[in-house]
Amino acid sequence: MFELSLLISLPKPNRIDTASLTPEDAAIKLRQAATLRLNGAQSILLHFPQDVELAVELLDDAAVLFDKAFRYLSGIPAQRVHQQISEYYSVPSAEGCPGIRTPWGNEFGPMIEDGVRCAQAWLDGSSLPLWWALAQNRKRHRPGDSREAFEAGFLLRLQQTLIMRREAATSQSTNFDA
Repeated sequence: MFELSLLISLPKPNRIDTASLTPEDAAIKLRQAATLRLNGAQSILLHFPQDVELAVELLDDAAVLFDKAFRYLSGIPAQRVHQQISEYYSVPSAEGCPGIRTPWGNEFGPMIEDGVRCAQAWLDGSSLPLWWALAQNRKRHRPGDSREAFEAGFLLRLQQTLIMRREAATSQSTNFDA
């Protein structure tokens, strides 16, 4: 289990210094930081479910760190998406949480859906650690946009679930018995 104060004080992804490292070493450092955040989010959900907002923040930071690590390893610069909004693929709604639009077009729908399915399988009671479920399943997709689309589907389904649980916890705490 993680100490909450440690998780709260983790530096944001843009504050992690990789300037003096080789691209490979920078990617390793960023992946380790992302894994720490995924494990922290899992620990929060298991032991401190009232701190869902911190878990969501850690998942968001993990996604950014995995992306930065990929960019170091591939040498591919961040891309600009020039598609019309109607062409974006959305993660389907889940348990009352609306769908979430991604920056990928419909051609990446199968990868996004695979990420959603894998995350849902973990949420439905998998005994695997969260980071392992992500790491092992992402290997099925080619590096680049296909893998990133899978990761987006995976992380966005987790985000939807966390938002839903946060809203449920908030509504329960504001209900008063007469």
